[in-house]
Amino acid sequence: MNIQIWSDYACPYCYIGKRHLEQALAQFTHADKVEIEFKAFELYPNAGKTAVNTTQERIEKKYAKSPQGALEMIAHIEKMGERAGLTMNYAGVKNTNTFDAHRLYHWAKSLGKGDEMNERLMRAYFSDNLELANHDNLAKFAQDVGLNGDEAKQMLASNDFIQAVKDDLNQAHQIGVQGVPFFVFDGKTATSGAMPVSSLLGLLNQVYDDNQADNLTGASCGIDGCE
Repeated sequence: MNIQIWSDYACPYCYIGKRHLEQALAQFTHADKVEIEFKAFELYPNAGKTAVNTTQERIEKKYAKSPQGALEMIAHIEKMGERAGLTMNYAGVKNTNTFDAHRLYHWAKSLGKGDEMNERLMRAYFSDNLELANHDNLAKFAQDVGLNGDEAKQMLASNDFIQAVKDDLNQAHQIGVQGVPFFVFDGKTATSGAMPVSSLLGLLNQVYDDNQADNLTGASCGIDGCE
């Protein structure tokens, strides 16, 4: 079974949805036959190379929230992460452009370290609160997963893997991805959002048995906001 997952490293529900899928796979009898492929999606394509506001300020502006409403949204997301077994400091994230982070993932994937890099980038953003557009940070993440930091910097200074990220973004547009995480099972069953573990496990069994799967949805993030 092949599972394609469109996500962005600035998407809290993508991190939670990723962990939920891992927990579902831990209970799935045929997990050894599942291949997972991460795809790039940009929630903030116009974001700069450095963070310019706090999480609370960004939420207040993007979602038209009051200061209290923004704090409640932050607390809700952090609590969801905690229930999924994640340590998320969503209040302290530094939102920047993530295009180069997606390039780094594709580079690491070509060297057999894609899964490790995907996890490291998520943790860097949500737990370590590091800027993902900073090439020094990205080179350090490469070292953290056993790759060469200098080679990572050289790659980031080149045009390598730019097209790979653009291909992911174009494919997302073609199939109508509006929010992430967005899952495609075996190229025929699509669902979006950070669904509960039980729902994902049921979906895995349905797809494996080649039955008609329900169109399930969960909490997700799109360019207009998180729902």
